Amino acid sequence: APPFTTPKLQQAAARSIGFSVRKTMTLAQRLYEGRAVGERGTVGLITYMRTDSVRIADEAMHAVREHIRATYGETSLPAEPRRYRQKKDVQDAHEAIRPTSMDLPPEAVARHLEPDELKLYRLIWNRFVASQMNPAVSEVTTVEIEARREGSPELALLRSTGSVLKDPGF
Repeated sequence: APPFTTPKLQQAAARSIGFSVRKTMTLAQRLYEGRAVGERGTVGLITYMRTDSVRIADEAMHAVREHIRATYGETSLPAEPRRYRQKKDVQDAHEAIRPTSMDLPPEAVARHLEPDELKLYRLIWNRFVASQMNPAVSEVTTVEIEARREGSPELALLRSTGSVLKDPGF
């Protein structure tokens, strides 16, 4: 999935962490305006949160790809950066919602954020990183067994499915 736009962030926050639109946008505003992060002082943790664009700056694209390479390995990266298509009526005045720095993963800022701010930041972080990773690859095996008692017209179907993760992706 592409990095978040405003409506997609609101939907994901409601679905995955149970935040209302108002709460999501209030927390996002705080993350955008900045939080005190240790010796760095006040740091804006996310890009502007009112956007309909999925565009990513070249510097951010390079930084996230380096983060993925260092953290997950070369096999987790697509050969080329993923560029997502914009809808025709997009204003594109701002980038997609993303972390401002790949040097500030959720674990590094956790002690500086309120619990709900951290949940939203982690959601934004994960979506941004995942948007530039290869998808997970699984091998799925399904076994179906048809059985009938001798002399009975009724047929029973037993089905079992198992999967093996071949490449974790994101």
